[in-house]
Amino acid sequence: MTRQWCAVALLTAAVAAVPAPGVAAPAGGSGGASVAGPGVTLPAGALRVGQRVLVGLDGWPAGTVQIEVCGNAARRGALDCATGAATHGQVPPAGRATLPVLLGAPPVACPCVLRVRTPTGTATAVADLTLAGVTAPAVAPTTPPELTLVAVRAVDRSGPRGWFGLPGELAVRITLHNPGPQEVTDPAFQLTVGPPGRARTIVAAPALGTIAAGQTREYHVPVPTDAAPFGRYEVDGRIAVDGRPLAFTVAAARRPWGLPVAAAVLTVVLLLARPVRRRVPAAAPG
Repeated sequence: MTRQWCAVALLTAAVAAVPAPGVAAPAGGSGGASVAGPGVTLPAGALRVGQRVLVGLDGWPAGTVQIEVCGNAARRGALDCATGAATHGQVPPAGRATLPVLLGAPPVACPCVLRVRTPTGTATAVADLTLAGVTAPAVAPTTPPELTLVAVRAVDRSGPRGWFGLPGELAVRITLHNPGPQEVTDPAFQLTVGPPGRARTIVAAPALGTIAAGQTREYHVPVPTDAAPFGRYEVDGRIAVDGRPLAFTVAAARRPWGLPVAAAVLTVVLLLARPVRRRVPAAAPG
């Protein structure tokens, strides 16, 4: 009896370890562990071009999503996808939806995937798609995606608070260009700030969204600063693009001229407020 129970337990564990077909993790996630984020569920088995299927979405932000069939495993982004035949739907605040999707023919050959993304590209997920009826040509391997830094600038925007050395804000303007043939979707972006050579304070970096092939985009990032007298700040950034990470450093000077002006005004006031002693002439001897 003990051996039978052990066999049943081992069989149950093996069945539980097999993943369900047609379920996709978020783009860039690992298939070996549970990954939090948007997911896509497709019907199991082979499908065909022109077939209408129900696609399940889970863990998505509320709002519009775009669903499209892509060939070439969507390695080049929109260039590999049937964007003209895409389906648009709404996800409620609960983050779950079941949407009917007409499977269009991708512009390039399989391996095929179903790609779901928000309009800005900040949330993206793909699911493997076994699709029959695809007659599009295959594409040659492409180079890894990349970004180039066109310009970066930091300016002290602390206003009256910065005049007196109080905590303020730097305005960092970053211009990025995608020179490659494929889009770059929401690469990881890290920012730190601090004195030159010691920029270790982590700053909440914004999502970069989707930068299409050949597109140039500009970002304005507010970077908070601590209270400080005269000196310089340094902002270090790193954008993790597959195969070609991009790093940059930009500095900004802070000159709280309100402190010396206030000190000078206070000195003048103190000098004017001092009582003036008048000398009384001595009386003549009688």
